Formats: sequence, C-alpha cells, structure tokens
Amino acid sequence: MKTREERPFKLWPEALSLRSMRGRIAVLLGLAMLPAGAIAMQVGFNAAAASQSAYEEGMSRRALESIATERRTIDELREMLRVLATTPALQQIEAGDCRDWLSEISTRYPYIAAISVMQDDGTILCSVPAAASNMRVPDSDIRRRARARDSFTMGYTERGVLSGLPVIGALEPVRVGDRRIGFVGASIPTTELDSLLERSRTSSNPLHNARAAIVDSYGRVVAESTPVGDAPPLPTADQITRHFGGEPVFLDVEGGDAVVVPLYAPDLYAVMAWAPEQPLWSRVGAIAFSIAAPLLIWLLAIGAGWFAIEVFVARPLSSLEAAARSFARGEDVGDPPALLSAPAEIRSLRRTLAAMAKTLRGRELRLVEALAEERALLREVHHRVKNNLQMVASLLNIQARAARDDSEAWGLARAHDRVQLLAVAHQRIYSSGELRHVRVDDIAAEVARQLLQSRGAPAKEINLVMDLGSARAGVDRAVPLAFLIGEGVSAALDVLSDAGPVELHLLLQQDPDGVTRFAIDANINAERARTASSGARLIDAFARQLGATIGRDPERPYMLWASVPPEQQPVD
Repeated sequence: MKTREERPFKLWPEALSLRSMRGRIAVLLGLAMLPAGAIAMQVGFNAAAASQSAYEEGMSRRALESIATERRTIDELREMLRVLATTPALQQIEAGDCRDWLSEISTRYPYIAAISVMQDDGTILCSVPAAASNMRVPDSDIRRRARARDSFTMGYTERGVLSGLPVIGALEPVRVGDRRIGFVGASIPTTELDSLLERSRTSSNPLHNARAAIVDSYGRVVAESTPVGDAPPLPTADQITRHFGGEPVFLDVEGGDAVVVPLYAPDLYAVMAWAPEQPLWSRVGAIAFSIAAPLLIWLLAIGAGWFAIEVFVARPLSSLEAAARSFARGEDVGDPPALLSAPAEIRSLRRTLAAMAKTLRGRELRLVEALAEERALLREVHHRVKNNLQMVASLLNIQARAARDDSEAWGLARAHDRVQLLAVAHQRIYSSGELRHVRVDDIAAEVARQLLQSRGAPAKEINLVMDLGSARAGVDRAVPLAFLIGEGVSAALDVLSDAGPVELHLLLQQDPDGVTRFAIDANINAERARTASSGARLIDAFARQLGATIGRDPERPYMLWASVPPEQQPVD
C-alpha cells in the first residue's frame, strides 16, 4: 500500500475526470446550463449597456440644459439677422442711411458688440459703431465660408473690425430676387459668452466639478467657464474636431468624461468636461456586478445540481459499491449513513444486493458441503478399490504358491505385482487428500519398493538407489505413469535377478515446463544380465497412452529412459 508521500501528485482529482461518473455529470450539467448561462450573461451585458446609455443620456441632457441660454442667444441672433436680411428697406440700403434703426437693434440686444451691412465685396454701407466712409472689410475665413455656403454662417474672429474685441461673428446673405447683393452681420464678444457660461453653471441645474466651453469649427476654445473643484481638462482640439457631428458624442479625458454637443453645427460646438459623480472603482464595480451576477447565478445553478446529484446519486452509489464489495467478500454490513438519505430506488437496490449476497452465501455453503461430501465419497471409492485390488493380489499370491510349474508361478507372480502396483496407486491417491493432482515421486518410490520386496530371495542382492525430484500429475495420468515406471522397474528386476550384487538406479524429475523424465539403470556388465522380459509390450502401450518418448539400449536390456509430456489443457 502506498503511503501519502509515495502517491503521485495530480492536478485534477480522479473523481472529477471524464472517466468517472462525477466528472461526466459535471460536464453534462455545465452543457445543460450553458444556454441559461449565456442568456444570463447577455442580460448582464444588456443591463450594463443600458446603465451606460442611461448615464450618457442623462449627462447629454444636462449638458444641453447647461448651454440652453447660449443656444437661445445664437438662435435669437440668427433670427434677428434673417429678419433684417429680408427687410425691404435694407434691400434699398444704397439709397439711404441705416444707422438710426441699426442703433435701435443694438440697444434692444445689448450683448451685440457690432452690427453692420456690407456689400458682397466687403464695403461697409452702414454699421454700429460707425465705420469710416467706404471702408472695406478685409477678406476673412468667415466671409469666405459665407460666400461659399451662401447661408447663415458663424465663426470666431480674434479682433473684430468694428469692436476691436475677440468676437463670434455671424453673417446672413442679403438678396434681391435670386441675386446676393451683400451681407448683414453681427458679432458677440467672447466675454459675453463667458458670462453666459458662468450663469449656466450657477443655474438651477448646475454641474459640479465641471467646466464648459464653446469651440469653433477648428476646435479652438472661444469661450470657457471658470473650472470649479476637481474639474478635468477639456479635450484637445484634435479630439474635438474628430467628433463633430449632429449628435452629442462622449469622450474619455484624464480624470473624467466629456461630451461634444452641437451648438450651431458645423460652425459652433459646446464642450463639457466633468469629474464623475461616483469614483471609477464604484462605476466599474457596478458594471462588473451586473455582468458577474448572472454568471454567479449560473455557477450556483450548476453547483446546486451537482450537490443534489452528489448527495442523492453519487454518494449512495459509492456506498452501494462498497457494500457490494463487502457482500462479495462474504461480510454482513449494515446500511451506511449515505444510504439512509438515498432515494428509495437505491435503497431498494441495496436490499436486493443484500438478498442476493445472502442467497449466494447459502448456495456457496451448500456447494462446499456437497464438494466435501463428494471428496469423501471419492476417497472412499479409491480406498475400496485399493482394498479390492489387495484382495485380488492376495488371491494371486496364493495361486502362485500353489502353481505346479515355475512358468505358471512366474506368470501369477507378475500378475500379482501389477495388481499390487495398481493398489498402491489408488492408496496414494486417497491418502494424499487431493483429487486433481498427486505426487508421482511418492507413487514411484512406493511402487519400486513393493516390487523389490515381492521378488524375495532372487532380488536380495539388488540395492535400489532412488534419486527422485518433486513431480506431480493429474489423477488420470498418474495411474498409467505409475504403471510405466513400475513395468520399467519390473523389467529391470527380471533381467538383474540372480546377477549378484547390483545397484539399481531410479531417477525421476519434472522440468519447469511440466515434462516428466525418468530413467532406470544398473552398474552391471551386460554378460551377467538375463534377456529382456515380455513387459516391453506393456511399456510401449503405456508410453503411447501418455504420449511419452521411450529410449532403450539393446546391449543393456535392464536400461530404460522416458520423457512424458505434460497433460494438454482443454481449449475453450
């Protein structure tokens, strides 16, 4: 048994491998719950996306509300210029002076720094404040865009021609029929826009830790509110221009978020940057939770299914397997704790196994008793056969003594020897207690001694020397093998009788592969031995029965050796 230190380390437990029931159940549970887990994850992603969309929508609304004043101012300026451009009196401006009613407009809209009417070539016809006679405005980016667009145009000018201040200028074309004859323009100082942004910041819907700005089409900041608190920086001009469009666009800036909102696209945009109301970890945690919660629910569902199968199926089956092993060893076991809470089907199966084990133990006991009885009967049969054979041998011995001539006496004596040999074999079989295999070396030793004793005085000078190794054979082959050895010894005794002092050697051994070899030899010259007896025919007959190979020396008739192959096992 391996100790804890000798057991190999495994990264994955054997109980959860795909070769085990638990591992396969875990995989099947994961696959079965996969659609529900995918749906739950999608719900989590949708919730996170909806939360982000709601956040962006809310911030866009607040950003639009914060620039509502600026947008109204731009719309008011545009509407005023449109009305002026369509006034019939303005279309006849070349015939008169417009300063009086331009002054009225300037008074009505105090945030206007300057207002003017000019021809298409830039010559100012009328303005407030007044310009020099026949003054021509230098060509500028806003005028080029206005001519190219031929519609209302706005733009930033670092120094206004009439006000001398940084302004946001606006031009509206003046037409007579389909012909443009000039532009009516107005400008708003950027300082006025700064004030509007400040008022928006302190309005009823303020944005804390935020800053707002107005940028032109080149991304230049033309007006900006004063940053308060931990307001993050505005996006760069390159970031802003890349996100110009007709809808609000959100950007990530250092320390917060930003949004670009069209104020008057494509000329003016409002930009707002603010620090998040919640820390980054809180927002990331909320999003992570909205995604992780469905995943956790999915894992909990798998865990609940696994727990149910483990408690109500896997553990009871393992306990049932252990009980079955105990039953197989013939042990009586009670109900383990795991089976007490098992389903009724498994408990019923356990009772069935217990009943089967009890029935099998009873049958096994009866088989053991029947086998013991059969062994006893078989031993009794061998014993009775031995007794009967000894009785026959005794009768033959009596008959041999009463024979009238030597030839008859010799024949009866040889018959007595063979019957006695068979009796010895049966005696060894029943006395050994084995019914399948017997010791051939014991039978050979007993047969040789019995044969030597039965010869009486003629064989008194024969010294039997035995070198016997351990050898076994089946009962069916033990008897013919004993006869083969006995006939060889008997033939040698016939040849060596009255030959004087002789050593008769009997050698027996069995190879590891089951081949049994024996040899009979004597230390005597051939001239002193008699001729071979008639037992050679019996030796050949038993050799054929056993499939053995026999060897003889014609010059030495007392010599014999044999090789007996092992018994062939039946093929299923």
